[in-house]
Amino acid sequence: MSTRAAKSATAEEIAAIEDLVADLEKRLRRLTGSTRREVSGATGEISDFVSEALERITSRVRETASNAGQTLADEATRVGSDAFKKLTNEVEHRPLLMLAVAAGIGFLAGLANRR
Repeated sequence: MSTRAAKSATAEEIAAIEDLVADLEKRLRRLTGSTRREVSGATGEISDFVSEALERITSRVRETASNAGQTLADEATRVGSDAFKKLTNEVEHRPLLMLAVAAGIGFLAGLANRR
């Protein structure tokens, strides 16, 4: 899987989790409001329970997002390192070919800058 695809998939998963948490928060707030109207004596306990549950969920989502970001950074580092090793290997084994490729890229970049 390419780094860009992995990053996109991770971003989509994080967005989906955030949407689910937002939906859960809305439902818990509605539940809290309904419970307050129906049971006046136990409102404090339920409110504390809901607050604690929301804090735990938010903490888990942040931890998961952090872990996903770190995994993505590790993968990008590995891919970049592999690409650098391959380029170094090619330069060592085919220096004239790589020089010709670099000159060609420079020439094309020069043409693109003129326009």
